[in-house]
Amino acid sequence: MCTVIFTSATLGIRGKLIYFLRRMGLENQPEGRVTDLCLGSPFDYDTQTLVCTPRFIPTPKSPDFQDAVDALLKSLALEVSRGTMALFTSYSMLNRSYNTLKPDLTSEGVLLLGQGIDGTRASITDRFKQDAGSMLLGTNSFWEGVDIPGEALEILGIVRLPFAVPSDPLVAAHMEELEKQGKDAFLYYSVPEAILKFRQGFGRLIRNKNDRGIVIVLDSRVLSTRYGQAFLEALPVAHRTFQSASDMIDTLQTWFQQTDRASLS
Repeated sequence: MCTVIFTSATLGIRGKLIYFLRRMGLENQPEGRVTDLCLGSPFDYDTQTLVCTPRFIPTPKSPDFQDAVDALLKSLALEVSRGTMALFTSYSMLNRSYNTLKPDLTSEGVLLLGQGIDGTRASITDRFKQDAGSMLLGTNSFWEGVDIPGEALEILGIVRLPFAVPSDPLVAAHMEELEKQGKDAFLYYSVPEAILKFRQGFGRLIRNKNDRGIVIVLDSRVLSTRYGQAFLEALPVAHRTFQSASDMIDTLQTWFQQTDRASLS
């Protein structure tokens, strides 16, 4: 091949392609052989998006994390009442949240859809689009390749940072090779890979210039760790931190009221 072009909305990290070029074996090529370019987004994220980081959610290692996540998802469904998709990193946690939320949401007339429970990815995505104010719990394939523009999806919850499973053979091989080179495999592999997937998940929300919505990062490690800050810095908009669930819910309701009025003016 004479020319190869790699293009994607999520190849870069903080406006640079260093990690991608390194992974592809292209970082030390002769001058002029590799050309890279990062372009800005056509979306006005400052106006279209609000990113929330709830400090009141305990760390994922806490035994109270699951209950806190379920309580917040319930509040979003019943008090904010917007199309909501929560992205999980494991089926086990998704299933526990589904079983906890299902009775209360069903009794209030809110449709709850779970990946691997209520049908195929395509079928539950179609049902989610058609039922206003419903909630979808997804994992794995819902982090990318899903297009839900408009009011069908207005709240996106990222439950945990999407780190790859270290025991996966391919992941383990990459990390072992970096360790042989004397590099920190977590910082050189696990974190950049997770940031790319994190950005892919974030990208499910704003699909065109008329979309608007709220992203909630429930994993408190983005606030408490140095590597966590890198996830927030990879997003195209600043975040707001909340100390209580009631304060955050009030802010979400106000934000939607203001954007509703702005769209009508």
